[in-house]
Amino acid sequence: MNFWKSYKITPVLSEFTPRPLKTLFQRNGAWAELLNTYPLRPVEVEVVTKMLACGTPLMGSRELCCENTHCPHRRLIYQSCKGRGCPSCGKKATDIWIATIN
Repeated sequence: MNFWKSYKITPVLSEFTPRPLKTLFQRNGAWAELLNTYPLRPVEVEVVTKMLACGTPLMGSRELCCENTHCPHRRLIYQSCKGRGCPSCGKKATDIWIATIN
């Protein structure tokens, strides 16, 4: 039997998740369960809380618009947490640090 003929391709049901670690903490109340189950240091709670708020209205936002005052196009950009413990912000800071060393 030909392997490729019997192989079924299953469609991807979900889209790309830009922040998979954030999703893991949010899924099924995992972060709340961790807080209630294990004794965490305040710095750990702060880092995860900032990471969960990163890129959301909780961190604040900026509105970008055209220089033309009659243009209706506007874009709302949510600010990042800029924390080392955040996968996206921490990587960006590390990349900048490496570039300055080289």
